[in-house]
Amino acid sequence: MNGARQVAQSPAGAAGAAGGRAAAREFSLARPAFSWPLLLGVAAFVLIAVLGSGLADQDVFLHVAVGRWILGHGHVPTHDPFSFTRREAPWVAQEWGSELLSVLAYRLGGWAGLVFLGAASFGATLAYLMRFLLRRMQPLHALVLASLAASMLLQYVVDRPYEFVWPLTVLWIGGLLEASEQRRAPPWWLLGVMLLWVNMHASFILGLGLMLLLALDSAAGGGRERVGVARRWGPFCAAAFAVALVNPQGFRLLLFPFHVLDIRIMMKYFKDWRPPDLQHLQPLDLWLLVMVGAAFAGRIRLSLVRAVTVLVLLFMALAHDRNIALLGMLSPFLLASPVAASWPSAPRAGEGAGALDRWFHALSPPARAVSVWVTLPLACALAVSALRAENPQPPALFAPRAALAAILSRVPKPRILNDVNFGDYLIFRGVPVFVDARADLYGEAFLKETFDAMSLAPDGHIQRLSAKYRVNAILIMPILAVARLLARLPGWRCVYKGKWAVAYVRRAGRTP
Repeated sequence: MNGARQVAQSPAGAAGAAGGRAAAREFSLARPAFSWPLLLGVAAFVLIAVLGSGLADQDVFLHVAVGRWILGHGHVPTHDPFSFTRREAPWVAQEWGSELLSVLAYRLGGWAGLVFLGAASFGATLAYLMRFLLRRMQPLHALVLASLAASMLLQYVVDRPYEFVWPLTVLWIGGLLEASEQRRAPPWWLLGVMLLWVNMHASFILGLGLMLLLALDSAAGGGRERVGVARRWGPFCAAAFAVALVNPQGFRLLLFPFHVLDIRIMMKYFKDWRPPDLQHLQPLDLWLLVMVGAAFAGRIRLSLVRAVTVLVLLFMALAHDRNIALLGMLSPFLLASPVAASWPSAPRAGEGAGALDRWFHALSPPARAVSVWVTLPLACALAVSALRAENPQPPALFAPRAALAAILSRVPKPRILNDVNFGDYLIFRGVPVFVDARADLYGEAFLKETFDAMSLAPDGHIQRLSAKYRVNAILIMPILAVARLLARLPGWRCVYKGKWAVAYVRRAGRTP
């Protein structure tokens, strides 16, 4: 002990300690005020707030209405309270967590509150993605991948549950990949992420699937330790499935996504469930060009499991337009380490690097805490100011206020046969609906009967449908074929006709 003490007090030891303290101070002083993740996340957040983006979808009405119902009744609904065609039919709001967030944001800031929430989700997602990439690859390459992801996410920034879980999605896959690449068990705190995810959006089933694939990838790359790696992942995987059962529907929620995919009529009438239109240039085309080009150049060499995972995500994106966001968000995580391993390392700052390289590298480490605590409040203040000036509202296309007022002034207790695009707004207004966007509630047969009647298909019959459900008013878009037919039917009277909506009420003396 005395010898050790003497060494520590010797001139050489003192000089070494002083040098260490000097190096620490130098690192502290060299630490950048800002960083790429902070800049990218704040820029994305402010951009969405300034543009007022996120409300261009009728479902925002539904999610606020469901959240309002949950707050008012103190529990998650188990039967439908909103329609008159499926009244009291079994139904559970599987996105109830996101719907509570929606109504709280709405009560705090109106529709601007939802835009703020969606903008924060978008910004946080990109910031975490950028930090994950910077730990593995050159800053310029990380920016290219993050920018490509941002372009694919941007067109799907809609203030709905699937956007609110983006930060949970990237936390989940980022934590799993960290564990997979280090051949260790995932951190147990990720189970909290899964608990939130499973009660906010049904895409959690994808998270469970990715977990199994990454567990397989970790074990397959473990060499002689593959059995040990598998044993380390086993308890976590079992616990994740157990946590996924902690929801109002229990085991049924695990099957819910497959039930929805089985409703094939959605592919025809719901835009985000159709395949993407590749005839017009979009970010997905750019993603394909970049990935195929990099693969041909030998810059992407994936393990078998990762290659299969990326191909599955690509197949999902080509099958349903809404999955393009998932491809753009998740593929950079899977590609980061393989791309970095295949790309020549750029010289570090100060080692013959150019000014641009030094600048890129300077913004790679985490920003100073004081910069974060100053920048974020300023960004929030700027976003709030922009939202107050903009006062964003859902487009009139989905909110037929005047048409509904014309019906309510003539029919005190309406049973409205409505366009599916107007159903969520009617629920928001407290009016019982004929149909809305909850395809899982109505089912394939009911939706086909309704859409056939609206489009005047050979099997459709609007008068039979309205009589079957004792309809006394109709609210539809004027572009529908049935609108022209109703104008000629003697039993109906047009009470409103506008650019986006046309309303009819049943004539006096005409019974359904």
